[in-house]
Amino acid sequence: MSIKLRAKELGFGSMASEKGQRFINPDGSANARRIGGPLFSASDVFHQLIQMSWHKFFFMVLVCYAIANIIFASLYFSFGVQEIGILPSGNAGHDFLECFFFSTQCFTTIGFGRVNPQGIGANTVASAEGLIGLLTFAIATGLLYGRFSRPRAHLMRSENLLIAPYKVNQRAAMFRIASTRKHSLLVDNTVSMSLGINLKENGQYVRRFYALNLELDRINFLATSWTLVHPIKEESPLFGLTQEEIVNGRAEFIVLFRAMEETTSQITLERFSYFVDEIIWGAKFDPMIGTTDEGQPIMNLHLINQWKLADLPELSHALEPTATEG
Repeated sequence: MSIKLRAKELGFGSMASEKGQRFINPDGSANARRIGGPLFSASDVFHQLIQMSWHKFFFMVLVCYAIANIIFASLYFSFGVQEIGILPSGNAGHDFLECFFFSTQCFTTIGFGRVNPQGIGANTVASAEGLIGLLTFAIATGLLYGRFSRPRAHLMRSENLLIAPYKVNQRAAMFRIASTRKHSLLVDNTVSMSLGINLKENGQYVRRFYALNLELDRINFLATSWTLVHPIKEESPLFGLTQEEIVNGRAEFIVLFRAMEETTSQITLERFSYFVDEIIWGAKFDPMIGTTDEGQPIMNLHLINQWKLADLPELSHALEPTATEG
């Protein structure tokens, strides 16, 4: 007997990939290639600049700063260094450096006063560079503020989702998360999890999505670790499915985490997924929370990925390998 479940459309469609690629990349982005549309989008550029790592961001700023000043220095050099109040030295490299450093002073609106543009061409370039410099630093300031003010969960998660023994004779899908924050807490934490799996319908494979019920999907404070548990009961789309059926169905567990960041009182979101090759069968997590000699709770984040093998209870019911939409 098959259980009828309502399929949840997550926005990925129902087309099943023959190679069974994941829908959510490890970094949380959608694994969908887009063709067409605008070649340039300011919102996409802003998103990338806000999301990229700090070392990449500062490297990009330095490269753009150097390129901009090289371009303007080349313009000043083409007019001749005498146009910015410098006597030619006869050394092209030295004269170009003088133009470059004058460009940096103009670009940053410092203006030490040692040299100044004297010709129409040099004054025109200096005027344009001053305006571009002001706009550029305004944009850079906004990006820095956006990066600092952007709410982040600083969430760690286990590398694997486990199919583990649960209670007496049941199974459950489990993973765990923790926050690396030391001085603030994430409050009003909620987690939703969905399953994407290929099912054979009318002789063809289609991708179906199901909302998975969690044993606990909301907590007030994420002070320690949180193990999310989906009991594989009769109402679960996983109930009765063997490991081979789940592997062949290229199952993917998609997770959405939502919480309020305590410092800024802003909502932060994290999304990730566990693909079929990140599922461990017959294992359970090692404890990562203990106590000191004084009885104070202590959490070891280095143990978030630690698990050990465990025997799974036998399947007590045999369901048909496909779940139909009802």
